[in-house]
Amino acid sequence: MTGPMTTVFEFLIAVGLLVSTWYFIMTYLGALKFFRERDVTTEIDDNQLPGVTILKPLKGLEPALFENLASFCRQDYPKFQVVFAVADPADPALSVARRVKVAFPQVAIDVVVDPRVYGPNYKVSNLQNGYRAARYDYLVIADSDIRVPRHYLRAVVADLRRPEVGVVTCIYRARPVGGWPASIEALFVNTDFTPSVFVARLVEKTRYAFGATMAIRREVLERIGGFLALSRYLADDFFLGNLVSRQGFRVEISPLIVDTFLAVPTWRRLVEHQLRWLRTYRSVRGGSYFALVLTHGSLWALLNVLLHWTEPLAWLISGGVIGLRLTVAASVASRFLGVTLSKIDLCQIPFKDLFLSLMWASAFLGNTVSWSGHRFRVLAHGEMVPEGGIAEESSPLDESCSQPRARAGS
Repeated sequence: MTGPMTTVFEFLIAVGLLVSTWYFIMTYLGALKFFRERDVTTEIDDNQLPGVTILKPLKGLEPALFENLASFCRQDYPKFQVVFAVADPADPALSVARRVKVAFPQVAIDVVVDPRVYGPNYKVSNLQNGYRAARYDYLVIADSDIRVPRHYLRAVVADLRRPEVGVVTCIYRARPVGGWPASIEALFVNTDFTPSVFVARLVEKTRYAFGATMAIRREVLERIGGFLALSRYLADDFFLGNLVSRQGFRVEISPLIVDTFLAVPTWRRLVEHQLRWLRTYRSVRGGSYFALVLTHGSLWALLNVLLHWTEPLAWLISGGVIGLRLTVAASVASRFLGVTLSKIDLCQIPFKDLFLSLMWASAFLGNTVSWSGHRFRVLAHGEMVPEGGIAEESSPLDESCSQPRARAGS
């Protein structure tokens, strides 16, 4: 390198090391502040609790799908309905939904089979189709890989009953289900994604939701245009919160942590998932995404050693940054997320960090993503278009009725 180029490179490394150090410390402090502020439980009498409809869009067999769905049927809540929405009658998730319905005869469960599509986001189409069966005005949406405790609905509704709150969402921790790629993905959730939420709350207003839980009142949903307002976006959870916040409502993050059970069978699936998430992030928050690399402490620690490999101080600084990274990751996971990181997990974190840095750079090399067996191009502001065609609308099947359910408004 020439002299000026070396100086610029050294400056970038120094900035990266400093920002990463600040970020790791803020991760812990942000988590501490969040749970101190939200560690308040409000007991609500059963007769004051509104009826709730839980919407579960299903596609394919998630790991332990029966137990995931069953956890929503075991709620300690006086009045709720569960709607399982499936697009394809041949989808194996349908048989699991039927088993759950048989296993919980005391719960109001509707199984809706409806192939109609309203945009490139097939999950949103599934939600729209299931929404027709919703009996109550309080709606809770959660992905099929989520498992929740018995007091889940009480915790979520406690926030949603406040009139200034438009959406309630939940952070989540990951439980890997077999395989090294799944363990890496779980580390990403437990040591990167969820901790980053705590930092974000320190520096900005929450304007997004997470697919782990999106609770909303019917009136607020209709005010933003219903589910169909989300049908062209890849990050439907982000835009649900974003559109609601534009209407002047607050997006509240519940102190309740839910579990996601991850099965990532191959490295290819892991790369596809990370690219989908990162390219979506880049499309909706370009400036924030570009600056994200400054928080990649493992990357800057490695570059610092490579540039100054003969200098003991460089090794000491880089070792300190890595040590801080591992200490904070283990502390936040254990104290706040209830996840114990093993020695193997801790050894994998720096390598996982470098893998994510590579994925961060790869997100600039294209705009296509793979999602649920389909390929899409991600456009500006998070919109997407399929590389193939969109299925034509067809007539619905609804197992909760003896006849097909009429279209909304008919």
